[in-house]
Amino acid sequence: MQRLIRRHALAFILTPLCIPLVVAGALAAPGETGFAFLKLGVGARAMGMGSAYVALADDPTAIYWNPAGLAGAEGAQVTAMHNEWIQDFRQEFAAVSHPLGRGAFGLGMSGFYASEFEKRDDTGVLIGHFGFNDIAVTGGYAYRFTPRVAGGVAVKFVREMIDQEDATAVAFDLGGRYAIAETGITLGGAVQNLGGDAKFVAQSFPLPRTLRAGAAYSRAIPRWNGKGSLSAEARKSRGDDARLHVGGELELRERLALRAGAKFGYDDEDLSFGIGLIRRRIHFDYALVPLS
Repeated sequence: MQRLIRRHALAFILTPLCIPLVVAGALAAPGETGFAFLKLGVGARAMGMGSAYVALADDPTAIYWNPAGLAGAEGAQVTAMHNEWIQDFRQEFAAVSHPLGRGAFGLGMSGFYASEFEKRDDTGVLIGHFGFNDIAVTGGYAYRFTPRVAGGVAVKFVREMIDQEDATAVAFDLGGRYAIAETGITLGGAVQNLGGDAKFVAQSFPLPRTLRAGAAYSRAIPRWNGKGSLSAEARKSRGDDARLHVGGELELRERLALRAGAKFGYDDEDLSFGIGLIRRRIHFDYALVPLS
């Protein structure tokens, strides 16, 4: 097992946001998108860098950000994330990736859930409790056309359950990644959540289709035996305005990583911060995304 797994990552994110808005997304009105949890990011490294990750993703979390990035993951890797939100809402994510010929495959699973809610009748009398959870299972493959050009595709099965009712859907992601020779610049783009409408009870709603495009710049810093990275990403989701994400990372002596990021176009998010501890093949990452 140790020979197969080249790197482990345990990510913990504390993100105090207004989760009831996410639950409301499950009850979208006609024409509005559902499965709002698909727009939540994964991985503490990415979240600490302001979620500007479409061009930088080169680990198992690429199965979410840009499936083409799986081709950049070195050896077999495993990552796991726990996101502790407010009001008993939690997010989990786990993924693996492994090289396969000129490409790599990945498998990921994410969940978003909460403790039980009170169920009341029209007069406000408590008549019981109900649960809420979202699950997405994703498989992806990336192919390296040349040493600098890669493309990827991912397919995901999505299920959302509220009380005794649920909705399911199958969605697809497409992505591409291009490294400009000898410059340290990488370009990336992805279109996510392609698929038909889903139905919750008797109400149909479209998936939250999202377009991402960005660039990243990385270079070695020999003086500190480390590396620096800058990343930017423009994003447009169905029903939302276009938004901009930027982030940076400074890795020191292959032991410590400091991260910061910013988001533009959001009402309640702006800055994010992160730190990473590196011990050979084990990475521990933490991110804080405060509510503004």
